[in-house]
Amino acid sequence: MNKEDKTLTIGQFAAMHGINKKTLMWYDEIGLFKPAFINPQNGYRFYSYHQSPILETILLLRELDVSIHEIQDFMKNRSARSLKCLLEEKITDLNLQIAHLEAVRATLCTHHQNMAALLTMDLSEITVIEK
Repeated sequence: MNKEDKTLTIGQFAAMHGINKKTLMWYDEIGLFKPAFINPQNGYRFYSYHQSPILETILLLRELDVSIHEIQDFMKNRSARSLKCLLEEKITDLNLQIAHLEAVRATLCTHHQNMAALLTMDLSEITVIEK
């Protein structure tokens, strides 16, 4: 690695991105995101500021619930086109989830209104049907 490139410790790099350093260690172990440099004497990992956009892409995909396997596949052949396709898939998934949640919300609101109406009824209004 070029000595003129500023490196950050794993802790500094993790803090800069708002993640736990164990996440970076795990990403390194599974081959998803490698440090720019590993000190051969003590095994400490160092990252370059220039690696930030790659990590930010990974973190965005994780936020979208993209599986690690899907991210690994994407990272092997990453391009603007493949990212566009992946994001389109996730937008479609989110739209389906939103529609489902809106339907659940509507059902809950209806039940809530029915319960509120039932609780405000005068008991004398309730007729019991006897068999």
